[in-house]
Amino acid sequence: MKQILLLSFLFMFSIGAFSQTESEKEKEIEIQSKHSLAFVIGHARIGQGRNAEGDKEFLAVPSIALDYNYWINDRWAVGLHTDFLNEKFYIENEKGKILERNRPIAPALTGVFKPGERWTISLGMGKEFSNVDGDFTLTRLSIEYGVEIRKEWEVFGVLSQDFRWTAYNVTTFGLGLSKKL
Repeated sequence: MKQILLLSFLFMFSIGAFSQTESEKEKEIEIQSKHSLAFVIGHARIGQGRNAEGDKEFLAVPSIALDYNYWINDRWAVGLHTDFLNEKFYIENEKGKILERNRPIAPALTGVFKPGERWTISLGMGKEFSNVDGDFTLTRLSIEYGVEIRKEWEVFGVLSQDFRWTAYNVTTFGLGLSKKL
């Protein structure tokens, strides 16, 4: 009889310990989920594009983006969103000068707001770097619509507008995949 009571006590104790472990795992997942990483593939539309001869030309440049967010709470995050325009192209700046851009990289530090379950809005500032014809300060505004496809994974569409100061503007349409870490 003592053995049965001892075994019953040990069994109940192990169930309680297991429950605590699951609870700790859930808390650990919540803590880990403060970080997210996204990969976006898209096209960037450049209205001030020019061809090599300087004639006005609509440009649609392939782009990719790598976005990192640190979630402060359910609605607010701080992020580093980096766009890569994957082509050499020419633009006309606001002074009428033709400038060459060779695969520019444009990181921006952003504030992110999630007003609902699916929508995300971000606003930030950064700089576009190119090894030809200088660098430009930029302001970025983005809106995303995302759908969770499985736990911690999300697929989303994004519309982003970059205002490169004293230079040109870029509108990007993209499709992304995000993972909470």
